[in-house]
Amino acid sequence: MIVKKHYVFGPIASRRLGISLGIDLVPPKTCPQNCVYCEAGATTNLTLERREYVPVDTVIAELDEVLAAAPKLDFITFSGSGEPTLNSGIGRVIRHLKRHYPQYRVCLLTNAMLLDDPALCRDLAELDLVVPSLDASCAAEFEAVNRPVPGADFDRFVAALTRFTHQTPVRVELEIFIVPGVNDSDASIARFVELTRGMRLDAIQLNTLDRPGAVAGLHPSAPDNTRRFIRALSPYFEVEAVGPFRYRTARPDACPVSDPERRIIDLITRRPATVPDLALALGRGDDEVRRHLDDLFKRGLVAVERRERGDFYLPAGPERTAESRGDGENRRQG
Repeated sequence: MIVKKHYVFGPIASRRLGISLGIDLVPPKTCPQNCVYCEAGATTNLTLERREYVPVDTVIAELDEVLAAAPKLDFITFSGSGEPTLNSGIGRVIRHLKRHYPQYRVCLLTNAMLLDDPALCRDLAELDLVVPSLDASCAAEFEAVNRPVPGADFDRFVAALTRFTHQTPVRVELEIFIVPGVNDSDASIARFVELTRGMRLDAIQLNTLDRPGAVAGLHPSAPDNTRRFIRALSPYFEVEAVGPFRYRTARPDACPVSDPERRIIDLITRRPATVPDLALALGRGDDEVRRHLDDLFKRGLVAVERRERGDFYLPAGPERTAESRGDGENRRQG
């Protein structure tokens, strides 16, 4: 059942987090950044001021009402119409969830602009997952992509984010949003590698445009372009690409594949295929094939490209042979 309270929404099927119940702690669009790619639109209140933008007591009451039904969730996620950490009461909400609903994992999606606040960092220590963003490898890209509040200093921002990753007990999966032509040069990628190697990260997520952003004319990163980041970062971190091109580096503990999974890999090695293509070839139902593919993806053994005819599955790996590219249909992102 999908709910839409004033401040609690979902559950929704998140590309990154599975089934997620969202919490929105600020009114639209309140944020320290005005990112060109933001699907929530342009920032109307560009600020670093922390205060109780929406009533935390009401947020907690809405959560109690929704969670009383014990919904099946992968995460409860702070996200929504702006930067959640601007709300000075975020710690109260986190503590309430962990005290009263410990069965649920709690995640924060953040642009990381306020992580130089020690009190905030203490409030975040009970989370299960933090996904901070680093969309720039230098000050010029910071201004071009994130368009932060006036006076924001890129070096100070990176230093605070780096310090947070080393001091927090929480799992940290850093998100890098690729904006073609802005932050994807060879020099940019090299700087991203240098910056991230100084951090304590559990994984890196590569994201790109999948829905209209705040600025017209932006384009998603093509799969081959995203693979440049994967090749550079995967020697140091587990890497996952989300968006129109989905990829995950193979897990070291990936278990042997079953017979149906092996047949799927054999088929997509010859030519990328959709779920209906594979179901027809294997003589199995779409739901069964999709379950196998989801498991293979989680183990880093298949990748997904969105094309004109739908989502095509192909062998995972930054490099693919010409044979595995199929007949050339939409070789670049469609």
